[in-house]
Amino acid sequence: MKKILTVLILLLAVSGCSGNLSKLNLEKLNKKLDNKETFILYLTDESDSSNTLKNTLTSVLKDNNINAFYLNTDKLSSTVQDELKKIIAYEDSNIIIFIKDGSENTVLARITDNYISKEKLTEELKVQGYIK
Repeated sequence: MKKILTVLILLLAVSGCSGNLSKLNLEKLNKKLDNKETFILYLTDESDSSNTLKNTLTSVLKDNNINAFYLNTDKLSSTVQDELKKIIAYEDSNIIIFIKDGSENTVLARITDNYISKEKLTEELKVQGYIK
């Protein structure tokens, strides 16, 4: 029984969820947008070894007990990338996008600074209304 429980816990830990950061695919993203949901979307290139933004984001999410979703763009086929770019225009990965009521209010609010501090990211999440 302990072995089964241990295996289940291990599977949950490895199943595409990193703390408060949950993995999305294009289909789930479209559904969230169609349902007019409000959420934080992180587009990431996990092959980028200099990516510190994910660590900072994960830490801030955990500290403030809020959730966000990520989509790993380097694993997408070119067709799926093209579909994604029709929904959310982007050039580079490692971007935090604020979705409110199923759409992005402005691209100017995007966070693209890979080396943003926890303090600055926390403040931006407050400005965007994700942290009270």
